[in-house]
Amino acid sequence: MNIARAFPVACAVLSALLALSVSLPSRAADGAAPLVGTWRVERVTDTDSKTGKVVHPYGEHPKGYIVYAPTGHLSVQLMRTPATPPFASGDDAKGTDAEVRAAYDGFVAYFGTYEVDAKKGVVVHRVEGSLMPSYTGTDQPRPFRVEGDVLTIEGDSEGVHFLRRLRRVR
Repeated sequence: MNIARAFPVACAVLSALLALSVSLPSRAADGAAPLVGTWRVERVTDTDSKTGKVVHPYGEHPKGYIVYAPTGHLSVQLMRTPATPPFASGDDAKGTDAEVRAAYDGFVAYFGTYEVDAKKGVVVHRVEGSLMPSYTGTDQPRPFRVEGDVLTIEGDSEGVHFLRRLRRVR
């Protein structure tokens, strides 16, 4: 086939592939639309179901983001405030056991994919990698609701009522 004939055929094939890729559904599923975007953490509390004691595991003003991509991927980073101080040695590779533990306890990070069950009001975080080894390879269901620009993730687990409130970043 000569180039004059091949060029229109190649253009037609590329156009068809482009049209197909645009029309394919997102891996996040139809119910994910309200979640897609970047969400800034505003509040993180855990309440003991027996005693009613409220704990702010990342401080009263935690910092962080959850990003739900339209491709069905997610990224979660959350840190305690005030932030963990720098290691006394000045070298992040030479922290004491206590310094390293404080840094670990003051930060959550994981990534993976997500799926939404809009009827149940649950988003499942399918964790591919995590700072917490026990999360890697697990599914983390999160009951959620979106009201305007506020995302609330709230539920009960192992005697604790958890509440995570986030605001959409515009």
